[in-house]
Amino acid sequence: MIILIIKNRKLSEKELSQIFNVVKHPLRRGILKLLSNSPQSYTMILKSLEIPESSILNYHLREMDDLLINKDDCGKYILNEIGEICVQLILRVKEKEDIHSINKLQLMVEKLKSTLFWIQIVFLPLLVILALELYMLNIINFGSILEIFTSSVIFSTIFGTSFIIINKELGITLEKKEKIGNYSILFTVWILVQTIFTLIW
Repeated sequence: MIILIIKNRKLSEKELSQIFNVVKHPLRRGILKLLSNSPQSYTMILKSLEIPESSILNYHLREMDDLLINKDDCGKYILNEIGEICVQLILRVKEKEDIHSINKLQLMVEKLKSTLFWIQIVFLPLLVILALELYMLNIINFGSILEIFTSSVIFSTIFGTSFIIINKELGITLEKKEKIGNYSILFTVWILVQTIFTLIW
């Protein structure tokens, strides 16, 4: 078992797991190596590592924040004590990954996630309008509409919150847009399922 002592305090298993989860990504290791040389501003990190999208850097800095890095009086990013120890370990690892290739891949993933988010945002109102149209045409009654929307709110709230809690336990922090997207897709799917079920029966 690996035990690190930081300021006369042993790190817990959970803290060690969080650290390993953070440093397993090559871009985060690149950020740590960069900060080991000197304090860096947000713009300096972005340019030095040739990160194509600021949202990518935001995500990784948020994952590392407080655990491995802090900010100095000038607002530049610096390593904390745990970060310094991690750099010593990282420098012993021979990097095989091409950070720039990973950046491009992550950029594609970010764009895909953004596209899916906007599809969800557009598709949800259309589904709501469809349900209301079915009511206006007397195909389904008002009680069914009310039941569909109420159950959709409950379903998306319960499962969306559970998904966020599970990710938090795994050390994964979701952006606000991702959280909204999760709630939205659960809400949309349940409306669709309930509407189809109501029409069949």
